[in-house]
Amino acid sequence: MAGGQLRTSLLLTIATVCLSWSANAQADTDPYTAVVLRNANGVQADILPIGGTIHRLLVPDANGKADDIVLGFDDAKTYQRGNSPYFGGIVGRVANRIANGSFVVDGQRYTTDKNDRGNTLHGGFNPFFENNTWTIEEASNKEVRLSLLSPDGTQGFPGNLNVTATYTLSDDNTLQLVMEATTDKTTPVNLAQHSYFNLNGQARDTVLNHVVYINGLYVTPTDLNQIPNGELAAVKGSPFDFTHPHSIGERIGAVTFPPPFGGYDHNWALFGLGTDAASKTFDGVVSEEPKLAASVYSTLSGRAMDLSTNAPGLQFYSGNNLNGSLAGKGAYLYPQHGGFAMESQVWPDFVNKPSFPQSILSPGQLYRHIWSLKFYNHTAAPAPGVQTASIP
Repeated sequence: MAGGQLRTSLLLTIATVCLSWSANAQADTDPYTAVVLRNANGVQADILPIGGTIHRLLVPDANGKADDIVLGFDDAKTYQRGNSPYFGGIVGRVANRIANGSFVVDGQRYTTDKNDRGNTLHGGFNPFFENNTWTIEEASNKEVRLSLLSPDGTQGFPGNLNVTATYTLSDDNTLQLVMEATTDKTTPVNLAQHSYFNLNGQARDTVLNHVVYINGLYVTPTDLNQIPNGELAAVKGSPFDFTHPHSIGERIGAVTFPPPFGGYDHNWALFGLGTDAASKTFDGVVSEEPKLAASVYSTLSGRAMDLSTNAPGLQFYSGNNLNGSLAGKGAYLYPQHGGFAMESQVWPDFVNKPSFPQSILSPGQLYRHIWSLKFYNHTAAPAPGVQTASIP
């Protein structure tokens, strides 16, 4: 499909099989009661209507023992109390940063919430997508479809944005999220799933032992406030080169920017995209279907996951700002590097960088971003993205 072409929405009509009526009816009225997705292999995902949040994600290790691999809180209400550093939720309208909280669309300048050093981060103050209750449209033990209306003017963004988020758990151990949006007024859109992972499980180790592969040749350098300067930096020969697998902790000490903590918190240009990225993307994506963007495995547990997406960028964050002061599940104080996030998305500040991939949604168009995780057991050093042993 050519860039800028209108796309027709493929509406998801779900035959609800094996409905858990009691749980789902309760979740329909209670934002803090999860819809539980399960498969035949012991993988389980608990999805909260509040924020469209992945509250728990149980995945077996190399010995078949299932454990929760996402950071968060035992009490679901805590996600809405302003304590969460975006644990598990869907962020938007525009994930990542907008310089000076300002942009121009159709000749009109808009000003958005400045909640991050004079810039807009993940939409602004009181994150709308995370702090509101999504409506459960359909639910089963395999799939849940949620919807949310972001009214015109929310956090400064134009247009009424109608969003759906569909989580599906399959028996090949894939948890997929499809985020779709339509608008009645031209507006930027960049939705992202913001879970923090620790593939060790709740063993309370850091993620520095996790081995990472990223399918990207460039990162987007930033200023001190993490606003891209519009250039691309080749990763080859640097601590940002994950085209061959490396552990997170192996070279993190050499990543001293951004201050004050350093560590990984950068956007990778995926799939070989470079200076021609804007011409190779359409409607905020590079393809209709997802492609392998990253692989991660824990040397401790043997858990591994492949992240696939159709988005042009990946923000890899190594939990630098966690500092042992935030009490999470089991009252555990999450330490620095206690989790990592991999947010597939459009590049930061794209609204002010015409050379970057664009995601400006107009009436009649469909925004469709896919974020997909496939879990498996790592029993040997595989080629990136190649399974070595399926979860039994």
